[in-house]
Amino acid sequence: MENNVSIDTLLALIDDRDEEVYLAVRDKLMESGPAILPVLEYALSSSISLLQHDRLEQIINQLKASKLVEKMVLWANSEDKKLLDGWILLSMVHHPAILPDKIELLIQKITRDILLEISDALTSLEKISTFNHYFFDIFHFELNTSDLFAPENCLINNLLISRKGNLISLSALYCIIARRLELPIQPIGIGKYFILGYYEPQISKEVYGENADPYLFYINIEHKGALLGAKELEYVVHENKESLEYGLPLNEGTVIKILLSHLKKCYEINGDNGKLLIVNKLIEILRRY
Repeated sequence: MENNVSIDTLLALIDDRDEEVYLAVRDKLMESGPAILPVLEYALSSSISLLQHDRLEQIINQLKASKLVEKMVLWANSEDKKLLDGWILLSMVHHPAILPDKIELLIQKITRDILLEISDALTSLEKISTFNHYFFDIFHFELNTSDLFAPENCLINNLLISRKGNLISLSALYCIIARRLELPIQPIGIGKYFILGYYEPQISKEVYGENADPYLFYINIEHKGALLGAKELEYVVHENKESLEYGLPLNEGTVIKILLSHLKKCYEINGDNGKLLIVNKLIEILRRY
């Protein structure tokens, strides 16, 4: 197909019954990259045939996926990764039109309400107990035990609205809010198990001795933020058929990769091959960087 073919001509051929013609048109439109999205979305809104609508939608989704991949590469390469930014990109696999500003406002509202109840006069245990009361009892965040493989369990926008998620998504949100409150919460992976640690090595040494664990205590999101000591954690980990020797603090990239792995499983079970393809691309990016 000639290089100087106009966009209007390409759009007029989008519903051509000849598959080879369509594929040539598709490839030509894809060459324009995400910049052509507004034109395609306008054409989609005024499409006059089902075939035209379906093909435009496919091209739009492919271009959005390409744009999302580019953004994830930039995030993965960033020296100052923000967990929330990576999570919003992940959530765009399912909801391309997600509004980051709206997500930020919802998190700010929760953070402000908890901040009003936490002061420097409280001990670390008291701060987390207050945090837990608001997070689980006032805002009603909880595990979605009725639909374990719903993709929505992994998405930040759905979690903030439905208040239901999985262990990883609830833990990630807990970390984001806690850090804004200057609480030293660290996600920890123990094999396939996931828990949060309250990182205060100096106080931990003063309380438990020079060889003490650097985490003053642990937070079990599965049980509404129940606080665990090192011995209690060992029991919980054993119940989940894991070993503490495999415990590692997790960085932002690893948390997003774990969330993507959960999302991948959901799409596999639900047979959503289009979104599964995008998730695999994002996982590969994080493996490289």
